[in-house]
Amino acid sequence: MITRPATRPQSLLRAFVKQTQPKHASPSFTLTPFQRRCKHGVPIWPNQARQELFARHGVPGFLSAETYQETYVQYSQHLADQLNELTLGTVDEDTGTHALHVKYAHRSDKAYLYNISAMLTFTRFFWEECLTETEDPAARKPGLLTMKSIEHTFGNVETLREEMLETADAMFGNGFVWLMKGESGQDLKILRTYNAGSPYPDAAPRRDDTDMATFGPGSSISDQLSGRSGLGFSGPEERDIAVGSSTAGSFGDFSPNRNRYHAGLLLMQPILCVNVWEHQWMRDYGLLGKRQYLTAWWDRIDWQKVENAHNLITTENLSSWQRKQPAYSAHRYESAMDIFPR
Repeated sequence: MITRPATRPQSLLRAFVKQTQPKHASPSFTLTPFQRRCKHGVPIWPNQARQELFARHGVPGFLSAETYQETYVQYSQHLADQLNELTLGTVDEDTGTHALHVKYAHRSDKAYLYNISAMLTFTRFFWEECLTETEDPAARKPGLLTMKSIEHTFGNVETLREEMLETADAMFGNGFVWLMKGESGQDLKILRTYNAGSPYPDAAPRRDDTDMATFGPGSSISDQLSGRSGLGFSGPEERDIAVGSSTAGSFGDFSPNRNRYHAGLLLMQPILCVNVWEHQWMRDYGLLGKRQYLTAWWDRIDWQKVENAHNLITTENLSSWQRKQPAYSAHRYESAMDIFPR
């Protein structure tokens, strides 16, 4: 059973802060560590100039300033308020959003907490890591290593563009479409996740990538019973469960948990995404403007950020790259609240 706090600790906290604040306090009055309890909020980006530009003018040629305020600032603040309320006074009070969505991806009784922390993580990723304001043609093309991977997997950039846009346009519902990079080699993969389904392998099993209307080969019941659990066709040497296997444990090839993972993505990380929740495009493009929105998104990809993420994901530093994901500390949130008042 999913439970939520019977009271609103934040409301009580605000009352306490109001009573204890000096009568002649200046706007820069600093709360004591005990009073400063709101851990989550709208984060400040390292590139503050870009964030301020989006706040004033939106993403040029793509999304308006009103959409930025509604779908990033206000939406993130709403999610953060809910997250603060759920975690205040618990062991998760100081835990970052990414870590929270990983921790509770397996817990059905914490589904609400998972969904909020996941959406905070993914919304930030889309706005901060994927979009650019620059008009420089050079900055709007994939970097050298990213281009090599694109050509290795898709043949050319135009094919990647077509496949990502068609995948996103075909999704009947809310979610995200991700471009995933493996820890070794040049392989890329397109992944769709519905609602708040996670693309991160450390949040598995959280396989929310299946649209039953497009449930294709490699995922049928017969394929799962073949010993591959929905992971596609077998290798040259099919393992024999009768004689045992080193990978037949809790998440081995023959385990019931194996097909809960995104097929083939256990060792991949996202380097790009497009948000296909309806609220993201409806203000600027209308109810039927999804395709126009997707086309405009492609022209505003920050390929430099994609290149940086691509370069970080290697066999040696995949785990360390994961640890570098923003924890969104209270210090960042407090300053962000000053820049983006409610």
